[in-house]
Amino acid sequence: MERKLKTGILLPLCAIALVLASAGAALASISISVYGVWSETVNESDLAAGPGSNLVSTYESASNQTTIDVSGTTGDSDTWRVDIKKTDTSWNSNLHLYVRRTSDGSGSGSISGGDAYQEVTDTFSELFSGSGDRTGICVQLEITGVSVGVPADAYSAAVYYTVVDTE
Repeated sequence: MERKLKTGILLPLCAIALVLASAGAALASISISVYGVWSETVNESDLAAGPGSNLVSTYESASNQTTIDVSGTTGDSDTWRVDIKKTDTSWNSNLHLYVRRTSDGSGSGSISGGDAYQEVTDTFSELFSGSGDRTGICVQLEITGVSVGVPADAYSAAVYYTVVDTE
């Protein structure tokens, strides 16, 4: 009986959609553009070892799921940082969202940090920093905590990326 209950819960377990948004710094001419949306559907095919088992707990987007452009700097020495935060639309506290930078993009100046996964929370934190105009910076997302214990539902959150002029 318990096995049937678990299997019934798994059929339409959840769909996780992330909406990416951007906000530019208000006092500077530096701007940020963010492109990409990630949606992950979890169902019975995600059972770790077939019927009666738990779900695979971690899901990763493509390494280039999100692309970021930073422009409008005054040159290679104009420094900036990209901060991130998450706003839950419908979210379960067992789920955790992480993000990391997977490429340097191209352009003048430099870029550093953000190449290890960090959790996205409801307060802004630095993802990476750089200088000069950079385009095509790739970002990857990861969700952990997926299990049969998370109620079946459609969960979603918005990830906000903002650029801050640090010079």
